[in-house]
Amino acid sequence: MQPLMSATLMIVALTSTYATAVSAPGKVYPLWTYGHAAYTYGPLHCTGSPCDVVPSCNKAHWVKDIEAFNTDTSISNASISTVYSYGGDVEFWPKKEEPLACNAPAKDTCNFTSYYDPNNKKAADTYAQAEGVNQVVALLDARLDGWNMIEQYNNNDACNFGDFYPNLNNLSAVQMGKLAVQTAQLFCQDENLGGIQIDLEPYQDPYKQSLETFIKATSEAFEDVDSKNGCRTPAHPEGRTTSYFTFAHRTRDDFKDTIMGKNGYFVFSGYDLKPKNLAFEYNTVEEFGNNLLSEIPEIRRAIGKTGKFTLAVPIAASCHEYEHYIPMHGEGCGPACQPYDSGATMAQYVQKLMDILTAPENIDLFTVEEGGQFIGLSFWVWTYDMTYPPMKWFNNLFLPATPSTDVLTILKKELPKLTKA
Repeated sequence: MQPLMSATLMIVALTSTYATAVSAPGKVYPLWTYGHAAYTYGPLHCTGSPCDVVPSCNKAHWVKDIEAFNTDTSISNASISTVYSYGGDVEFWPKKEEPLACNAPAKDTCNFTSYYDPNNKKAADTYAQAEGVNQVVALLDARLDGWNMIEQYNNNDACNFGDFYPNLNNLSAVQMGKLAVQTAQLFCQDENLGGIQIDLEPYQDPYKQSLETFIKATSEAFEDVDSKNGCRTPAHPEGRTTSYFTFAHRTRDDFKDTIMGKNGYFVFSGYDLKPKNLAFEYNTVEEFGNNLLSEIPEIRRAIGKTGKFTLAVPIAASCHEYEHYIPMHGEGCGPACQPYDSGATMAQYVQKLMDILTAPENIDLFTVEEGGQFIGLSFWVWTYDMTYPPMKWFNNLFLPATPSTDVLTILKKELPKLTKA
């Protein structure tokens, strides 16, 4: 099984016109924002039916939690300076009169498009104004193998949307370039955004080559050297960043130089490493720690001497580090119909994580220093529903969906150790 990082929204979004956000007069954003980040998602369901095609009802609910963390100085000044805010996804939609237009090779009449829901944009604006937050990065999620996933999970296409999933293999390099430019021109209208994070999965055969082509084109579009896409503005004189969520052990040595470009950085997963099977069986705290330890040499190799990166770590449930897994009733749990209780708390996972990162042999790699390679940690997650597969009608739940007070206390105590004095 390909571990899923953003096991949340796969919305059939509505095409909308977006007004350009107005940042503070004269404000200039740096290209790189150093500090820790948090993943945030709006509600998975906005109406009584998961099949309703409606705009997002995201109201930046987690802004109060992030502000509370940032303003609590009773233990330390540790803070979250970047918010990853869900933006939208990539979808392929053929016209009714050409139902096969998006099949390989896709015709230009196939509507291959990135979406940025207007209410998700409003949520990003709210997070941008939160106390202690210096940057918002929009999340762009999708499963390239979405239809195969549905087949694996009891053929459960409950809403009968069909195969709208963005198999980039169906597009030519020219078409992927057009998609990248459309994505940049859409998201860069929002001046609050420092960049975009691409979480198109899986990065494995047969999708690797086309995914690399798209990432490279997107990174170039957001760097926007010729200022044609609206990404390079007075507020963002160096363009915007493009980050890519992946696994260090799957990343070849020259990926940064050949794919990511000047404004690109890695988001390496520190969780859902080495899944045991398709059944969502949990990693024990000890197994989680051992998996992370084995990934650290791969991170050093992948970044080389110039690559910038952040490490995504679980502070709430992932697909293999959690307190409880509750499969959905009826069809839809596929190969994962057995419930699990890990017997551990997320606080135990987080303490193990921090013990490893702050160990003398690792602290050099995970020290946040302006201009350095390590940008900070990325905390997974504040969300309403942590589910898998990521389509709205699935309800295989992983708990807890938000961090506990114990977890946040550990972060307050341990994070200062990652900051250069």
